Amino acid sequence: MYDELTYEALQQRVADLTIGLEKAESFCRNFFENNHAMMLIIHPLNGNILDANRAACDYYGYTKLDLMNMTIMDINMLPEKHVFEKMHETKRGAQTHFTFRHRLASGEIKDVEVSSGPIIKDGEEVLYSIIHDVSERKTHEREREHLITKLEQALAEIKTLRGTLPICASCKKIRDGAGNWTTFETYIRQYSGVDFTHGICSDCIGQLYPSLHVADHE
Repeated sequence: MYDELTYEALQQRVADLTIGLEKAESFCRNFFENNHAMMLIIHPLNGNILDANRAACDYYGYTKLDLMNMTIMDINMLPEKHVFEKMHETKRGAQTHFTFRHRLASGEIKDVEVSSGPIIKDGEEVLYSIIHDVSERKTHEREREHLITKLEQALAEIKTLRGTLPICASCKKIRDGAGNWTTFETYIRQYSGVDFTHGICSDCIGQLYPSLHVADHE
């Protein structure tokens, strides 16, 4: 259809397409730079960080120039070999979502989820990664797993209480699953969550304080 256009019309068409391309590139750049999600562009062959948006710089605590002089291995806590394996999986589309531990400039370690995939930048295939901090969620998950483990241990001990309980015939201490001897109160408090308050029964009052016991009945 371009055969029917005049030279001037062709020039205008090229100018229009150039403007459209510049607008598209500007939109993509603004979308990357000003996005609230952390974003990195990484070279899949050497792990070099080719670009980072403002959110990523703020999160990791580095300037853009600092990050672009680093590799993803400077941030990712996985051994370098495993990082390259993950990048290879991403490049061939075998896996696009990962959970990693990343180190910030402060030295703090954070749990992150990364969504990554290949894109073309300057005629070369690179990896485009979006990072989300999931540290709080991971902390809750670890606490939950710890509590489940403690609950399972408590249930196992309750079963022991219902079965045969090793108790010293002399001092009445109880032997726990680790072979340690503890007082009855300590054992029950540890494995059942029951707290004790101490008093004295009427029979013991009569034996220990007979005069007081007699007075109570006069």
